[in-house]
Amino acid sequence: MRKWVGAAVAAAIQAGAAMAAPESRTATPAEQESFFDWYNTHAAAQAGRGLLRPQFNVSREKGKRGKRRVTATVDGPAQRAVLPLCRQPRAVYEYDPRGSKEARWRESGPPQTLVWIHHAPQCGAQPDTPVRLFQPLAEMDTLMLLQQHPGILGSARLLMAGNTSCAPSRSRGYRLTGLDRGKDGLPVLVFENDIAGEARVAVRRTRNELLPWSVTCPGPRG
Repeated sequence: MRKWVGAAVAAAIQAGAAMAAPESRTATPAEQESFFDWYNTHAAAQAGRGLLRPQFNVSREKGKRGKRRVTATVDGPAQRAVLPLCRQPRAVYEYDPRGSKEARWRESGPPQTLVWIHHAPQCGAQPDTPVRLFQPLAEMDTLMLLQQHPGILGSARLLMAGNTSCAPSRSRGYRLTGLDRGKDGLPVLVFENDIAGEARVAVRRTRNELLPWSVTCPGPRG
């Protein structure tokens, strides 16, 4: 009797865990094929949108139980800017399973731009962690921000200590994920830490040196 009860309890626990755990999956062959068909017909002719290793992603939609969002990310060819700066266009497309064949995919948001440093004459392969350019910046400003961001982050930690939203995470490891421009026109370095928290560091230029001017920490993204 005890063995039967124990087995029943274990089965109930396993069933509950299976129900609680979100089902994960990858894009199906049919979804991928529909994207290639749609892209070749509608988007391939657009400048800078070469189909280079599209990356498919399936994620849960917030507030919609069991619903998944399927996207395809397409990176265009890397372009040489001022040496050693590289730029690359990126577009993200979203799948609508209820749409007609002609309208099953659509561009999700405006086109993106990725930047990184590469010292060879030709831009090499995209690095594992390219930086997204959220707002247009002059090429030399972009290059200086990428080159000087480790020192800027080190100095910005002093500003974090005096900011109640930043102080708890000031000692965490951060990596640069984006370049932006604030409402005051100052360039902004966007950093992300190991718990998905964000730190936005506005900088001012003094001759050839960039110095942190202010810092905000919006907190972990949901």
